[in-house]
Amino acid sequence: MKPKTNYTKSGDFNIAYQVVGKGPVDIIYIPGWVSNIDMMWAEPRLAAFLTRLSLFSRLILFDKRGTGLSDRTDEYSTMEERMDDINAVMDAANSEKAFLFSHSEGGSVSLLFSLNYPERTLGVIGFGIFAKRRFSKDYPWAPTDEEREVSNKLIEENWAHGDLDELRTLVPSLAHDHGFMDWLASYLRSGASPKAALILHKQCTHIDVTGILGSIKIPTLLLFRIGDIEIRVEEGRYLAERIPNSKLVEFHGSDHLFWTSDTYPILAEIEEFITGIRPGRIEFQNAEPIKRKSRIDLETVMSENFLYNLKIEEFARLCGRSLSAFKRDFKASFNTTPSRWIKSKRLEHAKNLLLESELNINQISFDSGFVNPSHFIKSFKEKYRLPPLQYRYENSQV
Repeated sequence: MKPKTNYTKSGDFNIAYQVVGKGPVDIIYIPGWVSNIDMMWAEPRLAAFLTRLSLFSRLILFDKRGTGLSDRTDEYSTMEERMDDINAVMDAANSEKAFLFSHSEGGSVSLLFSLNYPERTLGVIGFGIFAKRRFSKDYPWAPTDEEREVSNKLIEENWAHGDLDELRTLVPSLAHDHGFMDWLASYLRSGASPKAALILHKQCTHIDVTGILGSIKIPTLLLFRIGDIEIRVEEGRYLAERIPNSKLVEFHGSDHLFWTSDTYPILAEIEEFITGIRPGRIEFQNAEPIKRKSRIDLETVMSENFLYNLKIEEFARLCGRSLSAFKRDFKASFNTTPSRWIKSKRLEHAKNLLLESELNINQISFDSGFVNPSHFIKSFKEKYRLPPLQYRYENSQV
């Protein structure tokens, strides 16, 4: 069961955040490219990783402006605005000081935050982070402009259906796990629209914190997998050579996602960095997760998550039930099957978007949880007896 989502203001933007656990020290997770804090809890490996962190900390999650559950923007966000978001979330969560746990693109703003707000930063933990994202002779691991344009084109053409070959390079250990890859594509779509994803991807090109590394005094833990081809281990070595109070730990493996493959050594390094105590592998495996309520409210979970492109098995897991128990309890609560209920709720949401927004049909289709616009149009016509555009036109004339 995912935690409660809250909102706070950062300037004019609503920033979504969650707080998990009651540990003696705060960790704020600074996500990478895009995120969705609700969808994080739909992936068992990620949920388990976050839960483990919350066993020895109070974990704060948020979606940066332009992504996930936070307000969208059509413009580049400056690093100052990104730091404002972190400050706003910390204030809302009553966090005076915290460790910053960052992933990938989130690392640069974490390093910058630690320099500008050392009084609020206990330490920086970066997994697969970088100093810049544009090729130069002194930083040859970043993409060239030509390589970046190829990636931009892939996002423009393939974001809607998630058919991005690059996704498999992020997580080689699960590249052939269709269930996981479907979730990952859905997670990215729920984190940003095609336009927002492209804006953020282009924005990465402007990130460059190489000039400030020597001024960072906050303890910094750098975690890298040796075989990661998205962010090279050489980038970790580059950072470690220039950040005075830093420690680099290199792990075997190729996954760019911190919560896949063998996570014990990663979590053990983080726990030792924060608490000074390193858990043994047996102790780690036997640790009790946070106890959940014995009975998760099915109606609440479904009402909060029906727009997400999850399989019925994943909805069952979110509701804390086996598939057979989920179907039985669902029938008792809604007097229909999960598939029919989800489809009906998505079509109702789409109808409201048609009448209350100016989004085009493709956008409405994706925002309503349909991965195929033609299937959406056919389903809408079956329920409301009119195609979506005609329904919008006739009802706008009333």
